[in-house]
Amino acid sequence: MNWTKVLVPVLAVLIGAGAGAGGLALADTHGARSSPSPAVVPGGSRAGSNTQGGGSMMGSGGGTARGGSMMGGGSDIAHGAPGGLVPASRMEALAADARRSVDHTGSTLVYRSQQVALVALGAPGSRPGMYWQLDGVDGPGGPTVSVPAGATLAVDFADGDPGHPHGFELTTAAPPYGRMAMMAGKVAAPGAFIMPVPAPDGNLWYAATIRFRAPPAGTYYIICPVPGHAQQGMWAKVVVR
Repeated sequence: MNWTKVLVPVLAVLIGAGAGAGGLALADTHGARSSPSPAVVPGGSRAGSNTQGGGSMMGSGGGTARGGSMMGGGSDIAHGAPGGLVPASRMEALAADARRSVDHTGSTLVYRSQQVALVALGAPGSRPGMYWQLDGVDGPGGPTVSVPAGATLAVDFADGDPGHPHGFELTTAAPPYGRMAMMAGKVAAPGAFIMPVPAPDGNLWYAATIRFRAPPAGTYYIICPVPGHAQQGMWAKVVVR
């Protein structure tokens, strides 16, 4: 697949639409917790409804359906929300909750369960520049996530970076990265990709949830597939042990 031909037109549409193209509502994959503000969706509906809705560019399905993304991944949106935005406060609450529930030393996060729930925020404003914040953790060189072989990962992703679209890719390519980092390797597991979404709309962030099985034991990297972003530091390491 020619990534330049896919990403550049898509980004042009997203940016040209003024962030009005609708994102994916967030699935709460982290179990019982206090309930932050619900997602805001077009037409005033709320995440958690059983409304049948059309899919977004990233493959959201209405009702309880599961839709595939444009890149062949799976966006499995719980609660059947037809698409929309998530309050920043909800994403921040999910990240704080996730950080309390995982072993972490410095910027290294170690999951021991076969069910991994990871909150991945694209440059949410806690420091300047392009970077990943994972479960509320970031640091020089990006955080490192360690998961057991065979684990199922549920990634709650949101773009928290004003003015910049971001996406998510688990790749086989290692840094240093050039401008077209997404062409340097392969998507490391089926479904481990989210097409870039628009920048935040004020305190509302575009969000999506994907689920995929961890690839074979080894070292992989989370990057933003937008040209130039991984090159500027938007990458993190994933170790499958």
